[in-house]
Amino acid sequence: MTKGQLRTGEQSSVNVQEMLAEDEWYDLLPAEKKLISITLGLGLILLVIFVIVFKVF
Repeated sequence: MTKGQLRTGEQSSVNVQEMLAEDEWYDLLPAEKKLISITLGLGLILLVIFVIVFKVF
């Protein structure tokens, strides 16, 4: 490899790391928040139902 190719490879890896660091955290969208809350609610409701059903039978 020549020096020019080596430098290009180093620069692209640095750019990728910088881009990943920038995109590491972002706020959830309203649709994502709604899906999370529905999923957690459904999971808790089913947990309670299963505990009641298995204690009764």
